[in-house]
Amino acid sequence: MPRLSVIVPFYNVRQYASDALVSLRANARPDFEFVLVDDHSQDGTSALVERAAEELSQVARVRCIRHERNKGLATARNTGLDAARGDYLTFLDGDDWLAPGHLTDLVAAIEQ
Repeated sequence: MPRLSVIVPFYNVRQYASDALVSLRANARPDFEFVLVDDHSQDGTSALVERAAEELSQVARVRCIRHERNKGLATARNTGLDAARGDYLTFLDGDDWLAPGHLTDLVAAIEQ
């Protein structure tokens, strides 16, 4: 079971998604899970997320989910919650990023 699941909803954020995905890579550990939920993007975000998921799967557990139609941010997050298997959960928006080491520090603080 993963220690931490990070749920990342994406919807038409192609110009920002790379930064989010690179920051996940900089925070990846084998006991982390990234749940990437594409909410039926129409701007190329989906392809970018799928390619990144393959790369991320080399350093962490990855689940890539795509909605067949746009359902909104709350539903995309709930889809991620349903798929997540980690002991702990956190969220990252698809147009945001995390500093390197942030997730490791987060888990350490939780366990303290």
